[in-house]
Amino acid sequence: MTENLRLPWADLPPATAREEEAAEATRRAPGRRGRRPLSAWPQPAEPSPWQWWHLLVYGPDTGMDAFVAEAAGPGLIPWPFDAERVEEDMFALAIGANSPARGRAGLSIDGCRILARQFRAAAEARHARLGLRAEKACPLDFHQLVPVPERILQLGATHPDARAWLRDNWGLTEAPRQVRHLPGRKAGRRLPRDHRAMVYGFFTRMGTPAPVIRRMEEHYPTLTFRLSERSLA
Repeated sequence: MTENLRLPWADLPPATAREEEAAEATRRAPGRRGRRPLSAWPQPAEPSPWQWWHLLVYGPDTGMDAFVAEAAGPGLIPWPFDAERVEEDMFALAIGANSPARGRAGLSIDGCRILARQFRAAAEARHARLGLRAEKACPLDFHQLVPVPERILQLGATHPDARAWLRDNWGLTEAPRQVRHLPGRKAGRRLPRDHRAMVYGFFTRMGTPAPVIRRMEEHYPTLTFRLSERSLA
């Protein structure tokens, strides 16, 4: 059947960020009842492909003002969208010899065409929703800070050269997910007067965002950036 055919955006990062914040609030208030700590929840059988990061940024107020304003954006890579190509690719996948949809008691050729059209409709609806996202919805938009060149965008998200550019310049092959400012987090040190700190949290998959952080350091020499990997356990 078709339960193994998943939408490409179905593999979402876990809600660890929210659980971490709840656990942190519980730890800060002894005796207060709240959610169980992360360690108390059942662990998944397979390791998560997602990694949770904290990025600490601190420096003089003027530099921070510029960074905060320039870092905010939609949080997307503006790849071109071709609905017809999406439908064709999905049909080819569904009708393939090794497709789970074509197994015993699986889909007919007409069924695969219907599935491909449904997949296209879902992709079009998602693309429309993303198009409505606020211009500054994401507080740390990698594409705003290290833009993907237009020539790379035109290749499409799956092109080997596009993926190679992202790996070289971002350390990732897709935009980070669940990016948020983490209020209340501090630099862990006393800052001079007229300085401040901000901490961002985000998920990545299949990569380490060290290259994009190095580009930030080059572009904002008055600021300090500290990237730390956070445990999902």
